Amino acid sequence: MLYLVRHGQTLWNTEARFQGQFDSPLTDLGRDQATRIGQALASEIGAHFQPIRAYVSPLGRTRATAELIGRSLAMDILEEPNLMEVHFGDWEGLTREDILSRFGSDQAIRPIDWQFQAPGGETLDVVLARVGLWYAKAEAPAVIVTHGIISRLVRGLHAGLTHEEMLALPVSQDGYFRLDGGHIEFVPAP
Repeated sequence: MLYLVRHGQTLWNTEARFQGQFDSPLTDLGRDQATRIGQALASEIGAHFQPIRAYVSPLGRTRATAELIGRSLAMDILEEPNLMEVHFGDWEGLTREDILSRFGSDQAIRPIDWQFQAPGGETLDVVLARVGLWYAKAEAPAVIVTHGIISRLVRGLHAGLTHEEMLALPVSQDGYFRLDGGHIEFVPAP
């Protein structure tokens, strides 16, 4: 069983900025989200797997989220660079409006995979390859603390989805996804 968590809300999330591999701090809401997710995970997992293995992106917002989860759930944290968010190249730190004004019109940006079109950024194939390398060796049970797009790709790999299906998956910062035997279930954190 894998328990997939997106980091808590950050300041740049509230400003609709592309964080990519840049960082901004968790907001009060983001810290609350991580705390509630930790409590929900501890309730589900109980003492069965504690400490549980936790694969965590090395970026600050995911490490902060994992630390808050760890107040309720004993975890053996393994930093995993392959779980870092997509590198958005020249778009990091910008809003969509900034991107459109600096890099082109809305029609120039394809709707499904627009996140992978940034000058100097990673392509979908590159990101899927690095996430796939991690996924192939990941050991369950484990908690995974990562990012929005990476969460979509992990769930897509787990369920055998097409690229389009992966990129259309919802993301949430108010719960976690339970991945088991090709199935995916969202568990809200009360």
